[in-house]
Amino acid sequence: MVGLVVAAWLAMQVQGLGNCPSPGEVEEKLAPLLPVDFAASSTDRAAIMEEADGTLSVLLARADGNPIARRRLPRAATCSEQAQTVAVALAVWEAQIHPEISLRLDRLSAPPAPPRAAPPPVAKGDVVIARAGETPLGGFQLGLGVAGIAAWQPGSFAPGARLDLRAGQGASSWRARLSVVGLGSHTESLPPGEAHWWRLYFALGADYGFPLGRRWDLSLGAAAVFGIATVEGTGFTTDRTTRTTDLGLEAMLRVHLRLHQVRPWVGLTLVTWLRGQTLDVTGTGASLVLPVAEPMLALGVDFSSWP
Repeated sequence: MVGLVVAAWLAMQVQGLGNCPSPGEVEEKLAPLLPVDFAASSTDRAAIMEEADGTLSVLLARADGNPIARRRLPRAATCSEQAQTVAVALAVWEAQIHPEISLRLDRLSAPPAPPRAAPPPVAKGDVVIARAGETPLGGFQLGLGVAGIAAWQPGSFAPGARLDLRAGQGASSWRARLSVVGLGSHTESLPPGEAHWWRLYFALGADYGFPLGRRWDLSLGAAAVFGIATVEGTGFTTDRTTRTTDLGLEAMLRVHLRLHQVRPWVGLTLVTWLRGQTLDVTGTGASLVLPVAEPMLALGVDFSSWP
């Protein structure tokens, strides 16, 4: 049974729960062991899991979630020693994967004498190279996002908002997504009056994310859409309001700034409505075809339980 999980980004970022070792301690011990340029550009990730018996399981994976290596380490006497042990194990793995890395193990500070003898954690213990089909790091996790929207139609901008719920495996690049989006009123002249319409829609789909650098991620998403459109006429002899349902497709591109588990983002969304909607003015022959494409600019923030 896993007691806690500490996720470490080897681009000198450490995130997660728990305080022995704390994320800051692991980061502090790992930084001197790897070249600065490697630490700033690597997208490898690691997870430290405390088992029920008090030992630590350390896993290393690539950015796409594919595991590289795994090892179980005994509990050290102090949190500082534990952080040092984890950092050395990660640094040695990286040196094995990237031969160009020159480890600086001589810069390790001498740990305090432990109260009891323990086998050297790096020299002993089984190292397991994970198979490609093994379960990636992290379990099932959730994320919640909110955003403000500016939706464009010819001659008209409308404000809006969206709420996104994401779910997936912690180390996987894929996230399932359920979204609720509300768009404000668009206005179009339809002599002798005006037509106003707004929409509420639900989107079910998936996103795929990958790193752009040390702190930036790019996310691409697609979803099926079910929408409800409300149309209102004003300035006519008899003003009417009607509602209709529609189906569509949503495509999304977003750029995230990675600040631990809070991620501001800016994105572009395009919804294509599959049914044509035409507004007719009784007795005049005037009509208006609602656009089938609805581009949007969004600015939001995600709150995620994964690193």
